Amino acid sequence: MEPQRKLTGEFKTGADVMTGVPADVQSPRVSLPGLSGLFHKVLRNLEDYGWQTALRKSVAYLARAIYYRQAYRIYRVNLDAVKLPEPSNPHNFTFKFLTVQNVGMIAEVENIAEWLRGKLKRKIAAGQLCLVALDGDKVAGFNLIDLGQATLLLVNLKKKLRPKVAWSEHIAVKKEFRRTGLGSQLRFRIFEELRKRGYRKLYGGTLPSNIASLSLTRSVGFTEIGDVHYRKFISFEKWRYKRVRR
Repeated sequence: MEPQRKLTGEFKTGADVMTGVPADVQSPRVSLPGLSGLFHKVLRNLEDYGWQTALRKSVAYLARAIYYRQAYRIYRVNLDAVKLPEPSNPHNFTFKFLTVQNVGMIAEVENIAEWLRGKLKRKIAAGQLCLVALDGDKVAGFNLIDLGQATLLLVNLKKKLRPKVAWSEHIAVKKEFRRTGLGSQLRFRIFEELRKRGYRKLYGGTLPSNIASLSLTRSVGFTEIGDVHYRKFISFEKWRYKRVRR
């Protein structure tokens, strides 16, 4: 049986959440990882949040095979209007766009974001941009950009992008390099590169509860535009779109 697809709320179609993105909605069919992937996720949560939060997240993650609900905040920046600051790099990071030949760095990025394991090389070969920040020869953070489609894994959606519109698929900074301004540096360098390529807008998203990520997006010029509310019960799915009121 095909999953139920229903769009409700303040928007006529899913395209209205992300201006410039057509309304064709597809499911990326996100599946749960195997036992090794789940074990890695538990260890990462233990390291970042402690055992109580790790246990709660693990139970919720297993339960999502039956019932799952999530909200996802969408934000956007007009690249023509954003003002790039003077270059600043007090920690002397170096920056590089990865190619498929950078096997070691690809592995480091995949270790930072476990959902990318075994996928990043293929994404780069398909034309995605992956900007990494290096501390010496080690990856300190990265920003992965898709120029063809927006993939919203947490709410099980894909949307084809219009010309000159890009999607920030993932940005991350290793724990030891947070609060160094590295996230902002990654963002501004991506803005500069996209403008050189003629791109006009960059979209991205995160959980509404991710205060640190939203604080970064606001500080570099993004505007929050809408929430995607998603519910799944077994194979039945429902989406609701709601505009963020400024």
